[in-house]
Amino acid sequence: METIIDEPTWLRRGSWFGCPLIGVALGAGIYGVATWAVTVTWFPMQKPFQALLEIPKPWGLAGLLVLGLIAGWLFAAVWAEQRLIVTVAPGSVRLQRGKKKRRIEAQLTAVFKDDKELVLLGAEGKELVREKTDLSETVLEKGFTGHGFPWHDEPPAER
Repeated sequence: METIIDEPTWLRRGSWFGCPLIGVALGAGIYGVATWAVTVTWFPMQKPFQALLEIPKPWGLAGLLVLGLIAGWLFAAVWAEQRLIVTVAPGSVRLQRGKKKRRIEAQLTAVFKDDKELVLLGAEGKELVREKTDLSETVLEKGFTGHGFPWHDEPPAER
């Protein structure tokens, strides 16, 4: 039996819809700012906004919306690739970030979260793993202690 610790399903799936929608909204916002910026004399860098508004309608706005959509999808893809998935089983821990996979089968003396990093310590307090993660500390603790690994709320004292 193993425990898979990952971002919530709603967040993983939602990012593929939410990020592109935010990108589209930003594209529309840039078009709105451009429309406003060319009407005020004190606004800096008016030439790029004027150039954008010189594109025949509706192609300028449509182009920004498409660019925002693509940027949102790219952001979601990078987010998915950088996400850490932790699989805890009796006697082993697997870490996956994108295509990179790592398996730890050493005896762990401490597992804890140091700020935004998951840390696994082996024999004599030697650091085996330090991985950046946004996974919930509570969920990580439950997953590790459920398989008998020693969870610590803070880094153990140096020996």
